[in-house]
Amino acid sequence: MISLELMASHMAWANQEIYKEVQKLDDKVLDYYVVDPEWTVKTIMIHIAGAAHLYGQRLNGDPFSRFELKNTEGSEMIDELLAELNRIDKSLIENVNREDGEFSYTTSKGEQTAKVSEVLSQMIFHAGEHRAQIVAALDKHNERSINLDNYSVWGYTKSLS
Repeated sequence: MISLELMASHMAWANQEIYKEVQKLDDKVLDYYVVDPEWTVKTIMIHIAGAAHLYGQRLNGDPFSRFELKNTEGSEMIDELLAELNRIDKSLIENVNREDGEFSYTTSKGEQTAKVSEVLSQMIFHAGEHRAQIVAALDKHNERSINLDNYSVWGYTKSLS
C-alpha cells in the first residue's frame, strides 16, 4: 500500500516541477484555459497554493488567514507561489505520520470535522486534478512541452536516485 508520506512528497515535488516548467514558458500561457475563461493557468496555479494554504491551516489548528500574493504577474508570481508551496508542503509532510484522529476546524460554513487522512488525501488529489487542468489548458493552445507522465510517482521516485 502506498503511504501518505510518499503521496505527499510526490505531490510537493510534482507541484514544484510543474510550476517551474510553466515558468520557463512565455507569460502569455498564464492566460490559457480549457473551457472556462475564469479558470486560466494563472488562476489554477494560485488556487492550488491557496487551497493548500487553507488545508494546512486546518491540519495545524491555525486560525483562518487569507492566502495573498505580493506579486500577481509572471515569473515573480510563480517564484512566490513556489516559495509558498514549499512552506506549506513542509508543514504537510510533518502531518503525515500524525495519529489519524478526527479534528475540528472552522470554515465559512461553520464548524466542521474531518480525519487527518481525509484532509491530507484531499490536498494531494486536489493538487493532482488541477495540475492536469494546467497541462490541458496548455495542450489546448498547442503548448505540449509538459508531459504529466514525467511527474508520476515513478518519476518522483526516479528523481530521488
